[in-house]
Amino acid sequence: MVMSETRRRLAAILAADVVGFSRLIEIDEDGTVAALTRHRRDTIDPLIVSHGGRVFKTMGDGLLAEFPSVVEAVRCAAAMQEQIATFNRGVAADRRLEFRVGINMGDVLAVADDLLGDGVNIASRIEAVATPGGVVLSDDAMRQVNGKVPFTFIDLGEHRLKNIARPLHLHALDRAREGVNPTRSVRRDLTLPDRPSIAVLPFDNLSSDPAQAMLCDAMAEDIIIDLSRFHSLFVIARDSSFLYRHRPADVRRIGSELGVRYLLEGSLRRAGGKIRVTVQLIETATSHHVWAERYDKEAAELFALQDEVTRAIVGRLVNRLQRADLEMARRKPPDSLQAYEYWLAATNAHELGTAEGHAEAKALYEKALATDPRYARAHAGLAELCYMELLVGAWGQPREPFLEEALEHARKSVELDESDAQPHVILGWVHMMRREFDRAVKHWTIADELNPNDAEVTMSRATAHAFLGEPEAGLEMAEAALRLNPYCPDWYLSDKAVIHFIAQQYEPALAIYGSIGELYPHSALWHAAAAAKAGRKEEAQAQATAFLSQAQQSWAGDPKATPADHVNWLVDSLPFKRDADVAHFREGLRSAGLPI
Repeated sequence: MVMSETRRRLAAILAADVVGFSRLIEIDEDGTVAALTRHRRDTIDPLIVSHGGRVFKTMGDGLLAEFPSVVEAVRCAAAMQEQIATFNRGVAADRRLEFRVGINMGDVLAVADDLLGDGVNIASRIEAVATPGGVVLSDDAMRQVNGKVPFTFIDLGEHRLKNIARPLHLHALDRAREGVNPTRSVRRDLTLPDRPSIAVLPFDNLSSDPAQAMLCDAMAEDIIIDLSRFHSLFVIARDSSFLYRHRPADVRRIGSELGVRYLLEGSLRRAGGKIRVTVQLIETATSHHVWAERYDKEAAELFALQDEVTRAIVGRLVNRLQRADLEMARRKPPDSLQAYEYWLAATNAHELGTAEGHAEAKALYEKALATDPRYARAHAGLAELCYMELLVGAWGQPREPFLEEALEHARKSVELDESDAQPHVILGWVHMMRREFDRAVKHWTIADELNPNDAEVTMSRATAHAFLGEPEAGLEMAEAALRLNPYCPDWYLSDKAVIHFIAQQYEPALAIYGSIGELYPHSALWHAAAAAKAGRKEEAQAQATAFLSQAQQSWAGDPKATPADHVNWLVDSLPFKRDADVAHFREGLRSAGLPI
C-alpha cells in the first residue's frame, strides 16, 4: 500500500454550516436539500473559487475550504452571507437557510487533497460561535486582515471551545457596518490630481481553475507597476484599488473615494495553453467607456500581453509620451512562466510576516531561481527576506552574514534588471544598514526616477529620509504615499509613527500606535520612547515591559545577555546617520525605564 505524502503548512481555513439544519429537514426534507444544493451551486462554490479557495471537505450541511490568504477568506465569507441574505428576503422566516462561518489561520497537515490538524479544528469550533448569517475570526486570522478589508469587527473576547485546550480570542464581522474600514475612515471626494489619474481594479477570474485567481491579481498588479513608471500619470496603489474586489462596480463612487478620473476593469480566462484577457477603461465622472479590448494569446506570451495592455492604456491617457518612457515601462520578464508562478506563491508566503511564511517563501524563491537563474524578482525577494530576518527574527546574532547575503542578492537583482525600482529600494536599505549613506541615497533616487508613483517606494524613501536626519522631508513623502494609497497597509502608518518620533512630534506618533498597535516586535521601543517624551509615564513603562518580554522570547544570541544588551543590540542596528538622533532615541528609552 502506497502512503500519501504528508506535509505541514500554514493555511487560511473557512468552516461553514447551516443553522438548524435538522429542524429544516424535519419540516421539508426535499425543499431543504434543494435549497442547500442551489446555494452551493449558485452562490457558495462560485464565490470560493473566485476568491482563490477550494473546498476540501463536505459534511452534509457543512463544508471546509482552504484559501490562499485570510483576506480572501473574509471577503468570500462577507460576499456569501450578503448574497444569501438577499435571497432569503423572499423566503418565509421558518424556511430560510442561514449559515454560520468561522475562519482561522493556522498550521495544518496536508494529506493528499485533505487538510487535518488544529488549524482546521479551530475553524470548525469557532464557526459554532457565530450567529446566523455571521462570520467569526480567530485572533490569528484577525491579525492578518486588520486594515486590509473594508469591514469593521466586534471584539468577542476570550472563549473556551470544546476540545480546544486554550481559550481563544475571537472577533465577529460587524455586518451592520460593512464597507467601513476598521482602522481609518474612508476618504471621499478627493481632489483630482493635475495629471491623468487611474486605479486598476482586480481582474476577475473566469477560468474553471481557482488557482488562476493569483495570476489575475498578478497581472493587474504588474499593470499598476508598469503604469506607475510614467511621470505623466497618477496611479493608485494596489492595496487601495484591490479593496473593491467583488463589490458593486459603482464607478462614480469608486472614482470619488480614490480621487481618480479613470478606472481599469478586466478579466482573465486561461484554458490549456491559451489566455484571453478583456479590459475596459472607464471615465469615473460619466461612467463612459473610453476604450475596451480583448486579447487572445498563448500562455507563454503573458508578459508581452501585459506590455501591450499597458501601452494601450497609456496611449489613451497621454497624448505625447516619449518613446524612451514607453521602453522604460517594459520590465524584463522571466524566461519561464513556471519561475513566475513560483515567485507569485513565494510573495504570498512572504507577506504572511511569520517565520513559517518566510521559510516557505525562501524555498519558493530558490525554486524560481533554479528554474530561471536570471530572474531578478526572485533575487530581490531573497534580499528582502534577509533584511527582514535581521529586524524581526535574528535578535542577538551577528548582523554581517545577513547583510552580506542581502547585499549579494540585491546587487544581483539590480544587475539583472536595473529598470525595476524595488531592487534599488532594497539595495538602498542594505547600504543604510551598512552605514553607506551616499550609496543608499543613490539607489533611492534611481528608484524614484524609475517609479515615481509607486506608493511603497515613496514610503520607504520617507522613512529613509528620517534616519538620514531629514524627518520633515520624510513626513511630506509619507503624506504623498498615503495619497497614492488611501487604504494603505498598516506598515505605512507604523513607519510614519517612527518619522514623527524622530521629528519630535510625539502625540501624532502615539495616535498612530493607538489605532494600529505595535505592528513589529521592535515597535514597542518606539512606542515607549514616544510615550515617555510625551509625559505618559504609565504607558511608557507598559510598552517597555512588553518589549523586554518579547526580547527575552525572541533573543537568539548569547543566552547570558542582559535586558540592557537586548535593548542596545536593537538600537545599534538602526541606521541613524546623526548622533543627535541616536541620543534622542536613547533618552526616550531611558525615560521609559529601559536599561540602556
